Amino acid sequence: MAITFRDIFTSSDLGTFGTPLTTADIVTSLLLSFLTGFFIFFIYKKTYTGVLYSRNFNVALIMGAMVGSVIMMAIGGNLALALGMVGALSIIRFRTPVKDPKDLTFLFWAITAGIVSGIRFYKLSIISSLMIGAVLLILSRKLVISKPYVLILKSSNIDDKKVDSILKKHCNKFEIRNTTMDDSGNAERTIEVTIKEKHSDQLLNELKEIKGVKKVMIFSHTGELSE
Repeated sequence: MAITFRDIFTSSDLGTFGTPLTTADIVTSLLLSFLTGFFIFFIYKKTYTGVLYSRNFNVALIMGAMVGSVIMMAIGGNLALALGMVGALSIIRFRTPVKDPKDLTFLFWAITAGIVSGIRFYKLSIISSLMIGAVLLILSRKLVISKPYVLILKSSNIDDKKVDSILKKHCNKFEIRNTTMDDSGNAERTIEVTIKEKHSDQLLNELKEIKGVKKVMIFSHTGELSE
């Protein structure tokens, strides 16, 4: 006999509001989701490499973990309530953009940790969070990757050979991406460079000393700026 959509909502097994929860279950799940969220808070702060650290976003990770836990405890095994919850959440529009994909991953991690705590898979929540945190710390501290920078050089009638020699001295590689010049002869060069370790200050200082250089700026793709 075929099961209709109406049978799903009239079924006695699916019509209850989740599985029974004791006060101890609720407190344990919320406490674990808080501790897991606080651990994510700590890892995010330690591994953050951007320019403007947002404490509010980091606190939101703890809140996301706890809210996810509450949602899963409320749903339990109730299909009807789960569908209703999805419908309610679908009308929420998040207007704060997440610019860094890494931030989005942290947010997903926090919500997932809360969900796992809410369904009382405590061991999974603890072990997975510890392993993910350890991997992030190792990658942020031990794995050193030369990242490209963008160098903007504003000048007028400079010696291009001298610029090239300085770039070769302090960079592993460089490539001119764009050059513009106005009617008065002022030029602006955009150069993608991979700077040798601890050579950024020397590079800026030597470029500034070239006759005709008006301004030198260097910034990474993440927005870190020096001039």
